[in-house]
Amino acid sequence: MTFQTDGIVVENERFKPSYFLLTLYCPPIANEIKTGQFIMLKVSDNHSPLLRRPFSIYKSYPVDHPEKNKRGCLLILYKIVGKGTQRMTEFKKGRKVNMIGPLGNGFSLPPLPSSTNIILIGGGVGIVSLYSLAEVLGFRNLSVFIGGKTKDDILCEKEFKKRNASKISIATEDGSLGYKGTVIDLFLSQERRFKRGASRYIYSCGPVEMLKGLARAVKSKEVVCQVSLEARMGCGFGACWGCVVKTNDTNTPYQRVCKEGPVFNLKDIVWE
Repeated sequence: MTFQTDGIVVENERFKPSYFLLTLYCPPIANEIKTGQFIMLKVSDNHSPLLRRPFSIYKSYPVDHPEKNKRGCLLILYKIVGKGTQRMTEFKKGRKVNMIGPLGNGFSLPPLPSSTNIILIGGGVGIVSLYSLAEVLGFRNLSVFIGGKTKDDILCEKEFKKRNASKISIATEDGSLGYKGTVIDLFLSQERRFKRGASRYIYSCGPVEMLKGLARAVKSKEVVCQVSLEARMGCGFGACWGCVVKTNDTNTPYQRVCKEGPVFNLKDIVWE
């Protein structure tokens, strides 16, 4: 079920130099949202900017969550990239924020036999939706690859470590933290450590160029790879057709990131 409703700002704190962590109290959406889905947030009370902004959910707490002080809350980890997100940094505790959600189709979960390799690959703020997936998977037996341009773009490393994710690897393009290069380069450099003959499930989210690199790298038919696409969206529910991507589906070659996605099979996308 999708809602258009107001959330209440609980906290809005700086997470890193260019990133903020927004906590919203919104029980209807917190109770319904699934990993990989998103919300459309109204960032201004006037017409500037006019369009809502799409956000993945970093963490959600349904109304029956064991931590009573977090029940009904959604956490959004966002980067300041323009006028809309700059406006969001001004949100104060108690402010009402209108939103629509949950929207889109989320991740499909893998079977969890001991022989399965589960790999998460996130670039920049893309790791946010993968963190919520890791929560569902229970954090065990996961290999996590986190990439960014600089060390200030590496998100959720401490949070994954606190939850005892099996193996965490970091890449920065400038070499300021971890491996120097892209997160896809890092993944390829460590591929040999995964169990031969085992099923491999890869989940990824990040910039388009990163996902194109992953598509070039993942050729095996035995690998199941789901990717969450980032896109500019006008409405968030498929009416405007402003976020289409080309696919290999002959019946519906152009599909909407907001409606048929944001999660797609990597091999279903035409990576031109």
